[in-house]
Amino acid sequence: MNTAGYIVVVVSRDGRVVHNPQHPGTQGEYPWDWCWKNEDRIRWREAFIEACMFRRPQSDVPVSLRINDKLFDYRTWLEPIGDDLVVCRLVRCFPQTLSAQERAVLSLVAGGANNSEIAKALGIKSATVRSHIASTRRKLHVGRPEGLLLAALQMGVMADGRSDAKD
Repeated sequence: MNTAGYIVVVVSRDGRVVHNPQHPGTQGEYPWDWCWKNEDRIRWREAFIEACMFRRPQSDVPVSLRINDKLFDYRTWLEPIGDDLVVCRLVRCFPQTLSAQERAVLSLVAGGANNSEIAKALGIKSATVRSHIASTRRKLHVGRPEGLLLAALQMGVMADGRSDAKD
């Protein structure tokens, strides 16, 4: 598993993974075995039973997944498809660990601004922008630009650099 912000997994009626485009090696595994905490494993297994066996959609189920021996929180949705499959969507929850300046840079990055535009808008140097972006990626465990966008959306960072979160 990777730390992507959005993952889609397809499972069979017995709860085993039949398709995971990001990690084909997980085919045949039970997704709840990826959980970090036992209570999450139990909660997610029960949600899969409801979706797989009883064909009842499961909405917004929180889980903490173990990925490369680190803990990542996700919200999950399980949707039965046809008679035999369930689509599991996982959306990563990002911690509110960014400084106000990092959130401002993240907001502008998510809005499509390049480093020089961000530097000009915030009155800082391009090197400082690069430093804030690197720090943000490290704190959030995000490697891809889509992960930064998802983090910005989830954290409620506004296009003008404000956010709903407090430092």
